[in-house]
Amino acid sequence: MFALATKLSEDKTCSANERFDQDKFTDYYHTRLKAEEWLLNNFTKLGGTPKEKHPLYFYVHGWDLTAQFWPENITEKILLADIDPCDISFTFGDSCGAVDNPDKHYFLLKDELLEMISTHDSIENLIKHVAEKIGYGMIEAHLWNDKYINKGEQQ
Repeated sequence: MFALATKLSEDKTCSANERFDQDKFTDYYHTRLKAEEWLLNNFTKLGGTPKEKHPLYFYVHGWDLTAQFWPENITEKILLADIDPCDISFTFGDSCGAVDNPDKHYFLLKDELLEMISTHDSIENLIKHVAEKIGYGMIEAHLWNDKYINKGEQQ
């Protein structure tokens, strides 16, 4: 695992890879484990049925900072309508940043997210609302079943 982190830290084309630097990775790794435990506990408590112990991470809709973090962005698009509610959860912002900050504990299931989109009239308006709440407009998705991934078909 540390060998992979070292390799990722060497890729300077992605500023998000700084978390894999030798002096930062141990803290990041422990925070990520804590965040995943928090996500899994919330998801199962609210009725989710994870098929994986660790989720696949995505973000909902367009996130403005994507190109900054991943300049050679490869995307995988999955329609929310195609995902069973028992396979997905969401947080406002990065779950790793929210786990130790109770003011940022916005954990949602699919039905709750769809209701919020409806209440705000569009996903764009909801993302603006999220930005007002947490300081940036990103909704993180946690996919707990990898059957939705088109392995090898990236855009």
